[in-house]
Amino acid sequence: MTLKLTTVRRYVTLLEVNRVAVTQPGLNEIFLGMWAAIKKVIPYDRAGLSLYEPKENALNLVARDGCDADSFYRIGLKLGRKESRHGWVFEHQKPIVRRDLEQELEFQAEQQNVMEGIRSYCAVPLVARGQSVGVMILLSSRRNRYSRGHAEFLRELSNPAALAINSLTSFCPNHWGTRLICPRCIASGGGQATAARHADRLSEWGKKGGKVRKKPAGGLTEAELG
Repeated sequence: MTLKLTTVRRYVTLLEVNRVAVTQPGLNEIFLGMWAAIKKVIPYDRAGLSLYEPKENALNLVARDGCDADSFYRIGLKLGRKESRHGWVFEHQKPIVRRDLEQELEFQAEQQNVMEGIRSYCAVPLVARGQSVGVMILLSSRRNRYSRGHAEFLRELSNPAALAINSLTSFCPNHWGTRLICPRCIASGGGQATAARHADRLSEWGKKGGKVRKKPAGGLTEAELG
């Protein structure tokens, strides 16, 4: 099935996703608003959002739509980067389309999809400022539901969402649990190179190298004593 949308419909959908990305306060709100817009132009039976957790080197399912309560794909499900095709999407920053999942099975996790009636899916990477942060997935009970055109448009729609999600979940890629402006990374450079590179983040005392003039017993500085 090919994607056939008018220029106006594409533009309206992009505007709606952008509005959601900049106005909604949390991951779940962004997800729900985004998929409400996408479902108007790309049919699906299920949708999912998985974010990368470097501490476990896994993709964590943080939001979903259309899944039954007893589905294998529950919130909090973590799949290692080598345990699903989504890991490949994340690593290579390229979308993937499975037109007939029964015939294209590669991983045990995909068998769970087939058992729950899924026959085709489309997955695209979430990339913010060149760094992969997660994967978005559309799934359908129909074979051949998605095409390369669907993947390209979904990738286009994912860009504003990726930036919004990254702003809510930013972490230092080297030190889990810290923000992107990581004090451990700032401190690790040492010496003048670090001070020059991060001068705007250092205190006035730090910019002077941490040196202060000690006052003599009488309370006057060396300069005041002449």
